Amino acid sequence: MSDPSFDCVSCGACCFSRNPRYLQLLPWDASRSLPPESLFTESGCTYVKFEGGHCVHLDLSNGKAACQAYEDRPEACRAFRAGSFECVKARRANGIMGEKVRRPVNTPA
Repeated sequence: MSDPSFDCVSCGACCFSRNPRYLQLLPWDASRSLPPESLFTESGCTYVKFEGGHCVHLDLSNGKAACQAYEDRPEACRAFRAGSFECVKARRANGIMGEKVRRPVNTPA
């Protein structure tokens, strides 16, 4: 990642969503050591919980967006690349540090 504007720890846009089923675990995620209390199952699929509009593994202290389960993060997180099309789309939808997700729904941008 050569472009400093795509610093994941100062952005975190990909870790925010109002959709509680935003991050579904894939079959090969079964071997990962994610805390069971951070997951939920619905209709036979397992998802990472999102609270306050972001992944429960995201630590937003000290003005940073740091994954607390980085070593065991799901495959979808591992595949997400800084500066990729998906990254830019998440930034547009969620804003840096999830500013658009954390804003009440009916508040203008």
